[in-house]
Amino acid sequence: MDLRRVVKIKNSFYVNIPREICEALEIRPGDRLKVGYLAGSGIFITQEKGADKIPVNTKSVDAIQKAADFIYSQLARKLKLLEESSISNYHTAMIKEISRLGIFDLQRKVDQLEKRSLDVKKERGGLVLIRQQKKSSR
Repeated sequence: MDLRRVVKIKNSFYVNIPREICEALEIRPGDRLKVGYLAGSGIFITQEKGADKIPVNTKSVDAIQKAADFIYSQLARKLKLLEESSISNYHTAMIKEISRLGIFDLQRKVDQLEKRSLDVKKERGGLVLIRQQKKSSR
């Protein structure tokens, strides 16, 4: 898509059409083109000879735009869910691999803590919960 500058000559505005488009549509000097305005969408240009073959009205253009917006929003939602699922799957796989390699072994850590707890109980005669008594007011 090329950008084209709008030129003003007297009280009219002009935009030139790229050569590739003219060749593809077989537009020749002297051909007549129909120009219309679609509210909310912009302008459309069509050849005079083909304009009656395909009816264009703003309701059908609005319906197509709404359908395209709906499809886009659905695809965006599904992509976000896929992304979240992929990240979750990646984290799960990473934790499994770390556990498999023994880099982070939860069972071993729990066993070590239990052993240290038993050693502390033996050295100190066991753990006792001490509650501070409230001072009596005189």
